[in-house]
Amino acid sequence: MFQQFGALFVRLCRLVDTGLILLCLALTTEPFSPRPAMIDALLCIAVLELTASFFHLSRSWRIVRLRHELADLTAHWSISFAGIMTLFALLGDLPLAQAPSWAPAAALWYGGSLCAIILFHIVMRLVLRLWRSVGHDHRSAAFIGATETAQRLGDIFARHRWMGIRSLGVFDDRRPSDDRTVALSPHDFGGSVDRLYELARTGAVSRIYVTLPMAAEQRIKAILDRFGDTTASLYYCPPLFRLDLVGARWDDVYGQPVVSIVESPFEGHMRWVKRAEDIALTLMALPLILPVALLAAIAIKLDTRGPVFYRQIRYGLDGRPFRIWKFRSMRMAGDDAFVQARRGDSRVTRVGALLRRTSIDELPQFINVALGSMSVVGPRPHPVALDDSFRPLIHRYAVRHKIKPGITGLAQVSGWRGETDTHHKMAQRIIHDIDYLRRWSLWLDLQIVARTLAVPFVQRNAF
Repeated sequence: MFQQFGALFVRLCRLVDTGLILLCLALTTEPFSPRPAMIDALLCIAVLELTASFFHLSRSWRIVRLRHELADLTAHWSISFAGIMTLFALLGDLPLAQAPSWAPAAALWYGGSLCAIILFHIVMRLVLRLWRSVGHDHRSAAFIGATETAQRLGDIFARHRWMGIRSLGVFDDRRPSDDRTVALSPHDFGGSVDRLYELARTGAVSRIYVTLPMAAEQRIKAILDRFGDTTASLYYCPPLFRLDLVGARWDDVYGQPVVSIVESPFEGHMRWVKRAEDIALTLMALPLILPVALLAAIAIKLDTRGPVFYRQIRYGLDGRPFRIWKFRSMRMAGDDAFVQARRGDSRVTRVGALLRRTSIDELPQFINVALGSMSVVGPRPHPVALDDSFRPLIHRYAVRHKIKPGITGLAQVSGWRGETDTHHKMAQRIIHDIDYLRRWSLWLDLQIVARTLAVPFVQRNAF
């Protein structure tokens, strides 16, 4: 039943989302307009349907992780809410002079609707998991091509049983014993492509994943043409994981599918999400860092002669140079030649040693965050001399410049903080920086911030 009416079920879920939003609108303490409630409801539905097309909300969520589903729903409702409030304002229902009177009701409507939608989808996920755990709503999947891609997909479906996808095995005319295929157990090998074709003709398989290498273009085309007269859904899965993807995503250029091999995770609306996170973290940190920064500035002036702040050119987003702010922790030097700080460096002042060990010397970089040249969390910006010397030596070194540099980062909380005097140390930093690009999420940023607060007490490799 689920398989036959799956599209209708997804549509019903969207109708429930809309109904919850309208219900929360009806329950707000103050009306937004003097018009009848039915007209306001129709205006809301029109905006919701218009924005839904941009987030592909009519698709099946079967193989989509819950956090990605909730992120799409949150973005959809946030943009829709902004559009609805703008529409109400243009109609003269929300005069800015009376914002204090309607703002609480608007906030209550937004927050209540978002919570209701998220709760509904979480409950639906739990119900579907329970339903699938007892053997219902399953899809059968088969793979053509005894390759690593088939193994990876099979392992994913086996681990994540909440998807409700049951593997029938790998089908290939070449036995998984020659040099052109990977080794498979007899249980995983389903037989020849002809056998799979017969299964597909009888409707015994609902999904077929073609996992042959891209070099087998003619063979892939013949298979797709042959299985095109069956009811099975066909998918081609190129072995792109061999290309060391960073921020990979599919796109469309006038009908031509394009896949990004190296891309920033902050494309589109996620750039504004990241910026909002930076502003929020900065505002929360200001009451804590301002007294510490004031004491640090006084200590620097009392300790040695020279300016309180130190500015230096670093490479930022897309490799563009910017000036980074720091508390001065060294004595003033007569030349501008870069020499990396080392353990026991005589240039470091008494106060500077404490500032560097506790990372208080980095606090002025919140100025860079406010100006937009840095983020709170991201790859640490290296001195230009280090970038220029290591970039030719380390694979994909420049990928770290696909996002804004950060005050703290995954590499720093993972132990790769301080002097980078060897190729290995710098390579480990780059590995962690690129891993951050692949794994980025708001939750990961909050984890890094929390771990950063403990770094000065558990790590002693900054000097």
